[in-house]
Amino acid sequence: MANLRQMRLSLGLTQVQLADLSGLRQATLSALENGQTQPHPATVKALAGALKLTPEKLQAALHSAHEDATSENIITQLSRDWSFLGDLDADLRGGLASSLLAEWTHSSTALEGNTITLGDTLFVLTEGLTISGKSLREHQELHGHSQALALMAGWTRKNRPIGINQLHQLHRAIQTGTTIDGLAPVGQWKIEPNGTTALTTSGTTEWHDYARPKHVPALTKQWLELLAKKSPPQTESTALHFYTDLHLGFVAIHPYADGNGRMARLLANVPVLRAGLPPLLIDSSQRRTYLTLLGDYSLSRGQPQPDQDLVFQNTQRQAVHDFFEACWQTSLELISSFHAKQVQRKK
Repeated sequence: MANLRQMRLSLGLTQVQLADLSGLRQATLSALENGQTQPHPATVKALAGALKLTPEKLQAALHSAHEDATSENIITQLSRDWSFLGDLDADLRGGLASSLLAEWTHSSTALEGNTITLGDTLFVLTEGLTISGKSLREHQELHGHSQALALMAGWTRKNRPIGINQLHQLHRAIQTGTTIDGLAPVGQWKIEPNGTTALTTSGTTEWHDYARPKHVPALTKQWLELLAKKSPPQTESTALHFYTDLHLGFVAIHPYADGNGRMARLLANVPVLRAGLPPLLIDSSQRRTYLTLLGDYSLSRGQPQPDQDLVFQNTQRQAVHDFFEACWQTSLELISSFHAKQVQRKK
């Protein structure tokens, strides 16, 4: 079956021309052609009309592209891109990659309220099927996160510099299937203020404002400079320090209308993965502790301003660091268990 790109080219159309004909954004078309998103029915209808196809035929082609991009191909890519898997046999690399793909995707989306279980997450990602009683949005969150994870893994393996375009690209992947909203753009900085009712470890609540929209470009530049300075750490201790600062810095800015937590948990792992270490994952069972510690820190540093240090080195930051250190043990122990299996095979 012809894919969307082949259909477009058969009509002699560029992405820009097809975007004009269908009324869609070029970025949306690019994501669809790469299997990085599943379209809203209205998007399918508009695109099918522009291509002179039935919506059913176009949907079948798009579904095929999406499944190709989200099943074994991602596991194969992660098996190649994650250097900490390098000395394992191929089957062990694949098994560990699929386990971490499911663990990371489940934990990060569950922290945001996704109710699909860990076992079902692996099923959705590897079999391409759906779970009865679960919403389309929840399934799209899983696929979007796995695509973003694969995208980031490629950057870390090739040590590519990460800039604003890469952040927007990652955000578009994370927000797969999100309904278009002019006040909550995808792949663009937020245009309206955002904040949260911060919950503290003492059980109190207090409103906290994230960075103002007009300050996002300058603060994000600071964050990118911080990331660039975090060259591959030489020790686990340094990697943990880098992860903590990058995580807290990104959350403090909250540069997008939605998806900031998932973005922070991905991006903070960049120097960790570049160092050849396994990712730091936050188990969803620790959600309350995670949120209250973030609440303590956020309230202690206040709304970020461009003329300040992005991350405050205070006792609240240290408490978050210690929490992250405890969380990381799960991944480290999982990696150790697989390496132990490898050693046993050689005896």
